[in-house]
Amino acid sequence: MSLASWVEILFIAILAFVIIGPKDLPKVLFTLGRFVQSLRRLSNEFMAEFEAIHHIKEVQEKKAKVQKERDIK
Repeated sequence: MSLASWVEILFIAILAFVIIGPKDLPKVLFTLGRFVQSLRRLSNEFMAEFEAIHHIKEVQEKKAKVQKERDIK
């Protein structure tokens, strides 16, 4: 990470500390972490489904190609 990104992270952390306050900050960070975790899980499920559909399409294309070659012979 570059220095600029660390400065941005520090700025956001200080801003969150001031706005949310030290008492509620752990709760907010925990909730944010759970939200990010659920987004990652949803993204992984979506990618797995997309890859499965892509794999099925490839199999169908190969099957059609083999069938076409059999019809030619």
